[in-house]
Amino acid sequence: MLFLSWSNEKEDLIYINHEETFELHKDIIQQKRSEYVHREASEFEKAFEEHMERDDENDVDDTNIEYDQDKNEFLIYEIGNNEGDIFLEMGLKTQTEKVEHFNVPKVIPVTEYQQMMRSLNNNQRRYTLNVMNLIKNGDKQFFHFINGGAGVGKSTLIKAVYQSTLRFYNSLPGSNPETIRTALCAPTGKAAALIDGMTLHSFLSLPVNQCKHKLVQLNSDISNRIGVKLKDLQLLIIDEISMVGFTMFQHIDARLQQIMRTKKPFGGISVMVLGDFNQLRPVGDKYIFQFNNSYNALVDNPLWSLFELFELTEIMRQKDDKTFAIALSNLAKGTMTAEDIHLLKSRIVSTENLEMVKDAIRIFRSNAEVDAHNRIVLARLNTEGAIANAYDYCVGDGLASIREKVLNNVKNLKTTETYGLPLTIDLKVGAKYMMTVNIDTEDGLVNGACGKLIAIDYGKLQKTNETVPCRLWIKFSEEKTGRKARANFHNVMRNRNIDLSLTPVEPVVRQINTRSTNFKVERKQFPLVPCEAMTIYKSQGGTYEKVVVNLKKGMTRSELYVSCSRATKSIGLYLIGDFVPPKPPEPNDAVAMMFKNMRSERMMKFSLEFPEESQGERFFVMFHNVQSLNKHIFDVRSDKTFLSASMISLVETWTKSSDSLEIEGFKIIHRRDCNDIRKPFGQITYLKNDLKYENITERYEYSGKDHIEYSSIKVDDICIISVYNSPNSSFDVLKRHINEVITISKGFCEDIIVVGDFNINLKFE
Repeated sequence: MLFLSWSNEKEDLIYINHEETFELHKDIIQQKRSEYVHREASEFEKAFEEHMERDDENDVDDTNIEYDQDKNEFLIYEIGNNEGDIFLEMGLKTQTEKVEHFNVPKVIPVTEYQQMMRSLNNNQRRYTLNVMNLIKNGDKQFFHFINGGAGVGKSTLIKAVYQSTLRFYNSLPGSNPETIRTALCAPTGKAAALIDGMTLHSFLSLPVNQCKHKLVQLNSDISNRIGVKLKDLQLLIIDEISMVGFTMFQHIDARLQQIMRTKKPFGGISVMVLGDFNQLRPVGDKYIFQFNNSYNALVDNPLWSLFELFELTEIMRQKDDKTFAIALSNLAKGTMTAEDIHLLKSRIVSTENLEMVKDAIRIFRSNAEVDAHNRIVLARLNTEGAIANAYDYCVGDGLASIREKVLNNVKNLKTTETYGLPLTIDLKVGAKYMMTVNIDTEDGLVNGACGKLIAIDYGKLQKTNETVPCRLWIKFSEEKTGRKARANFHNVMRNRNIDLSLTPVEPVVRQINTRSTNFKVERKQFPLVPCEAMTIYKSQGGTYEKVVVNLKKGMTRSELYVSCSRATKSIGLYLIGDFVPPKPPEPNDAVAMMFKNMRSERMMKFSLEFPEESQGERFFVMFHNVQSLNKHIFDVRSDKTFLSASMISLVETWTKSSDSLEIEGFKIIHRRDCNDIRKPFGQITYLKNDLKYENITERYEYSGKDHIEYSSIKVDDICIISVYNSPNSSFDVLKRHINEVITISKGFCEDIIVVGDFNINLKFE
């Protein structure tokens, strides 16, 4: 472009064979180039090579950096100081790979939604109703932190809020089901897959390394395209918030401001975050609630100060092993009882007895222990095996010596520095492997997904005719993991009689940023590593049927808690070594201070009043257009608000006289059913068993377009009138009936309450 004239960008620059074009116009290009370029690239490359050699001499051994490296073996970061394109930080080669793909919101079937809502405990249910009230009744932005330990139902709450908001937004006139109004995100692929969400990095195009980069601004084209996709976003839900550090939190805020084009916190979007700060702290960064410098250590991060606290405490996951759940909760707080300690110590086994424990995940504190255990297990396996070697190649122009130097340097990098793609992989059929790259979050093929290698496909390299592994067949622990990938290979699997539960995994390509200004290295390799064992950090966020934890002296409270709570039941937990119960946190512990502050000053207040929480005597009437009581009778029977009412009045019951509709603790005092076929008709009234009543009057009109039903019942000295008016009925007919029933009721009561579904806009009547 600089040395050859052109007129049409697409025809002359983009859609051409650049090598042929250069050869065709080489003389002109070199002549023009000599007029402007007075130093050859080789001079810079030679100087750069000398600089690299000096840097190599000054390299620091970072194997003892606890959180930056050792505890997150697949932390991805750049080599050198380039901030560059954030999509290169993700290891993606070209801008065509940074596709703004957003998971399309999926509404679960009505029956599944109803069952889920019935299964909520009281706190989950109240929180969901509160959020829905905030969304329906105003544009006020809200910020909620949902705190809860292992097994208290955070994932269930996420699903309840997400599905409830989707159903509401989709019910609005003119709504588009493809529009993203609520987004589910998490800091890691594994956590995102568990909630059917996206990683924060892919959703908001954030730098992969949360602690060592300034936020790279999106160019206007990308920002506009994402902005169009997210223009209707109202609520961002982030799971595993304890893994998000200060820097990433700032990036989320800044990116949303850029996309939404407003300086409001988080771009004016409401934010709901969930997590457990008793787990391991963020990798290489301050806690989310801290400033990223020392002199502000005692002051809250201003963004975090926006959030109100709501706590989940009822154990849901381990209901069948309540004692174990309580022990884990007390372990997290450092307040274990003698009974808790006895339970954990009863799970200690000798190394010899481990031979009887099949298919367990081994959890170690360090990478060195993990690597050693993986080597031992693989060496013992007498099964088909192969070595998968990475294929590295340079992209760019420059001296051959520099190219070779760059390639050699990449061979010495850790897996943490090559975007999760190892130089070599020891493959053994029957061994466990873990994915190291987020391939497809929606399909569960994410960093951290574990499975067993069942078969290896081979192919031949064109240049050397060498036979190498070209496809691996993995049996993942979760059936839903890889479902889409299996569907794409369905015909191949049937033709070759391959088990349809196996998932094909093929090599991927990632670009590794190097110190060279002229060269980038692309690596092609299977995105897997052996996983007979994993570090405590890598295990965070997952649960397993069988877990073997190697206890070491000096393990922190968080490390003990995370490793032991990976087991779903106590019988699936095996401990090696001495179990020493941890002490509670010191008063100046950062997490303890944060919770003390929030519990005293920033507890979330409900925007709704829940009758079941009210104190003292009161008479409470619950009215609802139920639209088929048979369909919703189990919802009513399990709803604490309904059950706390003195009287329940339901309309549009669609019932027949043969239907059994009893509710425990209530008696049916009035009922009107459909005669022949079920239709939008019918009333039923329940009253607490200990209350007395008198039926005053009832009536219905069902002719032409007019459909009106009402009843009047006296309880103590109050008449309660319940009304249903069809949307097609005239306002004059409604007024006549209401005047009539009120006049009759006045003969029995001075105090009258009228409840109903009137289907009238009073502003226009």
